[in-house]
Amino acid sequence: MPLVSTTMYKKINLLGIVCLCWLSFAQAQTENSPYSRYGLGDIVPGQNILSRGMGGVSAAYYDFNTINFINPASYARLQATTLDFGVELGNRTLRANNPPRKFSSYSPNISYVQLAFPLKKNGGWGVNIGLRPITRVNYKIGQTERLYLGVPGDTFNISTLYEGNGGAYEAHIGTGFNITKDLTFGINFGYTFGSKDYTTRKAIIDTLEYYYKSNHETKTNYGGVLLNAGLQYTAKLDKLHWLRFGVYGNLESKLNAKQDIIRESFEYNSNTGSPDRIDSVYRQSDISGKVTYPASYGAGIVFDRLGKWQIGVDYAQQKWSKYRFYDEKDMVQDSWQMKIGGQITPSGGKTYWNFVSYRAGFSFGKDYIKVDKELPTWTLSLGVGLPMRKPAYTNQFSVINTVFEFGRRGDNTSLVRESFFRVGIGLSLSDIWFQKYKYD
Repeated sequence: MPLVSTTMYKKINLLGIVCLCWLSFAQAQTENSPYSRYGLGDIVPGQNILSRGMGGVSAAYYDFNTINFINPASYARLQATTLDFGVELGNRTLRANNPPRKFSSYSPNISYVQLAFPLKKNGGWGVNIGLRPITRVNYKIGQTERLYLGVPGDTFNISTLYEGNGGAYEAHIGTGFNITKDLTFGINFGYTFGSKDYTTRKAIIDTLEYYYKSNHETKTNYGGVLLNAGLQYTAKLDKLHWLRFGVYGNLESKLNAKQDIIRESFEYNSNTGSPDRIDSVYRQSDISGKVTYPASYGAGIVFDRLGKWQIGVDYAQQKWSKYRFYDEKDMVQDSWQMKIGGQITPSGGKTYWNFVSYRAGFSFGKDYIKVDKELPTWTLSLGVGLPMRKPAYTNQFSVINTVFEFGRRGDNTSLVRESFFRVGIGLSLSDIWFQKYKYD
C-alpha cells in the first residue's frame, strides 16, 4: 500500500508542476479579438493536438498512449500511465471593410495538461486528471469621436478605449470502463471557472479646460460543476478492419457568479502607465448571480484499418441560445461544427519515417457569436506524430504530436473577419517515463 501511495503522489506532484508553468506562460498572451467581448469569449480548440491534426475528430477516437479527454469513454482503453500536454503559437489577423483596416497579433498558449493511468493491468478501466482552457477574452479597441453639445462651437473630441480580459477553464477528473468488451462508458467530473473583466475608459481631449478621465468597469468571477459523459462502441468487420462509434455530451449547468461594478475618475500613472483612481463615483461589490452554461453534444464514426490508416467524421453542437449572464441574453446563437479527418502510418519499412503518423483534416460550421449576422467558420489542419524512439528498441511509446492549422471566421460581408494560423506541439509521454525498474 505505501508503494502505491508514493507512486500516486509523484504523478499528482508532476501534474501540479506543469500547471504552475501554465500560469506564467499564459501571461504572455497578446491576442486581440473584438468578438471575444460576447458570451464567455472566443472558444479555443478543445481537442488534443493529435485529434486537431485530423480536423478535430474525437468522438469515436481512442489510442492506447494518448488521452482523448473529449470523450471520457476512451479512458477504458488506456494501457500505460501517460502525461499529455500541448502548447501552441497562434497568429490572428483582423480585417474590416468600412473603413479598410488590418491588425495582426501573436499569442502563445498552453492548450491542455492531462495525466492518465490504467487501473487494470490489461486495460478496461482508466482514470484521467486534467486542466484545459475553454474560452479566452482578450481585446483592446480604441475609438475617437467628436461630441456636439448643442451650442455652436461647443464640441469635444472624446477618446474611448474598450478593453476586456479573462476566460474560462475546466479542471476535471474522469474515469472510463468497459461495459462489455466492445462497449465502453466514461464520465468527467469537472469544475468550470473563469472571469470576465470589461472596461470602458473615456477621455476628453483637445480642450482648453482639463477634465478627469472616466472608467466604467465590470468584473465578474464565476464557477460551478460540469459533468461530461460519453460512450464508445467498436465493431470488428474482419481481421484487419474495425468500425468505431462514439457519442458524448454535457447537460446545461448553472455557474455561481460574483460581480463588481465600478464607476470612477482616474489618471494614468506617468511611471507605470497603469490607471490610478482619483475618485470613486459608484461602486457595488459581490453582486451574486448565475451564468447559464449551455448543453452540448457530439457524435462520430471512425473506420480503422488496423495499424495502417483510419478516417473519421464528427458532428458537434452547442445550445448557446440558452446562455444567460445574470439572466440577460447576449449576441450568441446555437453553434454547430462538422469535422472530417484521418491519418496514415506506413509501418512497413525499416526507416524511422515508416513509424511516423501523417494526419490531415477539415472542419466547418457556424460560430456561436452573432453580432450582425451569422459567422461561418472553417479550419484546415495537417499534423504528424513523431515517435521519440522506434518501439522495436525500447518499451517506450512516447510521441511528439504536431499540428498546423489555418482557418477563418466570418466572410467578406462580416463587420470584422478573422483569419488565423496556429502551430501546436503535444507531448504524449508514456511507459518508460513512469515505469518502476525491476532490476538494478
